[in-house]
Amino acid sequence: MGDGVTAHEAAAVLKKVLDDRTDLDRDEYGDNKRLLFALQLHQGIDDIHAVAVDSLTDGGQDHGCDLVYIDPDSEKLIIAQGFESPKSSLAEPKVWKATALNESVAWLLSGKPEDLPARLKPAGEAVRQALQDGRIKEAQFWFVHNQLETANARAELDATVRMATRVLQQAYPDSAPERVIGLEVGVPTLYRWYKGSRSPILVTDEITLTVDDCFELSSGKWSAVCTAVDTAWLQNLYWEHNGTEENRLFSANVRGFVGVKGKKGAINSAIRKTVQEQPANLFVLNNGVTALTQGVEVGEPGPDGRRVITLQGLSIVNGAQTTGAVSDETLRRQTEAGQLLIRFVVCDDPSLVSEVIRTTNRQLATLPADFRSNDRTQLRLIKEFQQLGDIAYDGGRRTDPSDIAVAPPANRVVATTAAKALAAFHGDPYIAHNEPGRIWSDDGLYASLFGDHTTARHVLFCYGLHRAVEQAKTEYAVRCRNDPDLKGNPRKVHDFLQRRGAVPVVVDAVAACMDTLLGRGTRDPFTLGFSRQPTLPKVIEHWHQVLKPIVPFLPHLAPALQRGGSKGAGEHDRAKAVEEARTNFAGMVESLSDQDHVKTVFDIFRQKLGERAN
Repeated sequence: MGDGVTAHEAAAVLKKVLDDRTDLDRDEYGDNKRLLFALQLHQGIDDIHAVAVDSLTDGGQDHGCDLVYIDPDSEKLIIAQGFESPKSSLAEPKVWKATALNESVAWLLSGKPEDLPARLKPAGEAVRQALQDGRIKEAQFWFVHNQLETANARAELDATVRMATRVLQQAYPDSAPERVIGLEVGVPTLYRWYKGSRSPILVTDEITLTVDDCFELSSGKWSAVCTAVDTAWLQNLYWEHNGTEENRLFSANVRGFVGVKGKKGAINSAIRKTVQEQPANLFVLNNGVTALTQGVEVGEPGPDGRRVITLQGLSIVNGAQTTGAVSDETLRRQTEAGQLLIRFVVCDDPSLVSEVIRTTNRQLATLPADFRSNDRTQLRLIKEFQQLGDIAYDGGRRTDPSDIAVAPPANRVVATTAAKALAAFHGDPYIAHNEPGRIWSDDGLYASLFGDHTTARHVLFCYGLHRAVEQAKTEYAVRCRNDPDLKGNPRKVHDFLQRRGAVPVVVDAVAACMDTLLGRGTRDPFTLGFSRQPTLPKVIEHWHQVLKPIVPFLPHLAPALQRGGSKGAGEHDRAKAVEEARTNFAGMVESLSDQDHVKTVFDIFRQKLGERAN
């Protein structure tokens, strides 16, 4: 395993970690516990359950595809196949599973939409729309299993990458992903990922560099060496350790290099241009690089006055974009090199290391929610949630990677998911699903959702509705899995809910029904919340009861997805499609409200509500 740990010992560690993640032992997840854990670990996902609702495709007629994950913020697509051997002994995985992944990728990327099986159709539609819109910069294909990694499986993945690259370039010549890679995630790789979550430095080699000079600083918990390095040194480091899909050089960075194309690559394109046109000025035009190391030693000056610095391992915690940009293929043959400021930091305090990683990355866009985790509104909401009782709100603060082995508390409210719920409830399901990062990065949008008018009770109100809709989606998925011949309206409800973006569309539509649910108008929807001391399970159950009688009408919301889910549709067309669908839906719910059993449900719901109480 590279650190003295045998494959069997690594497998035992992973087994214990997975056994402890009891939150992933859900019937609807089937045998995909390891797959979801791997995804959460690799992508740094806080709310894996919200992702699972949309991304899992495992079941009948999945054509060897267990998961299709699209991250709109990192512009990444992951298509994965999982295999969990019941045997305790380690052996080679079933290669036909990797072959099945090849087939599923071909189905999703090149098959006709109408020919896709029902299980894959929503994922296929979402993948193609994202590719057409140019919202996928990297495509990854995973084979995740609990066995050893083999050359045969690797060969199948390589074949998948070649096939997918060809198909993508032909089908999407103007918007094909910049990078296409295959990953076999067996025991060795998953163990490395897990180890990396516990220790941020994965490149453990001894690294040397010669510099003109440097200076050293230290405090009680850390020491650092600051110097200037040639871009050529960074280039060699990048291509030696980061030319693979694992991004090991950036293991302590909250994101890897995002490329130089597209909206997220604008800064990196500018860095590359500086290296090309003004290499002598790079030092003063760039913020430089911060790297963690397990040890640093500075040698005495040589005859030429230069010093040799010896590093024990290295991980770039801030400056991944700079490193990737100056290491672009087009710059590798450039004769005139620029210089960059770099600091090598040694720190054995895990909490301080986490703080270094978090704060140094505020200089550039990391996850959009990172920018708001310390603002006044988020800090106030954290306190308000604490006053509500047994509810934990994270305020946009990312989960410490070292906590990945622990099942999250059942009462946890994840701010990134809550933000989507707020956006959908207050009229923008498209942003909630397709551009959730804008909620945090757009000052005007953020202020409209998270302002002085936003209370913990209202956040919980919207979040509970979002979770209840996800729950309904899961229930219909299980129902259809148990009865593949499900027909009539239940089948239509199932098919609608399985489509990507359906959850925020339903949240938006229910919000449009609030006058009917309340039996009166409301001047300010932000005052809505449940009274007394609400718990998260109770809030979800309150909404679950409301959804029961109106779920049969959900298929009528399909036009909001058909015309409103495409970037190319235009903002006006999207808004019109959503508005028409929500208006029609609200009318149907209003016509239902006179029925005795529905009136009783709505009356009980009203009794649970209270005006602003915070």
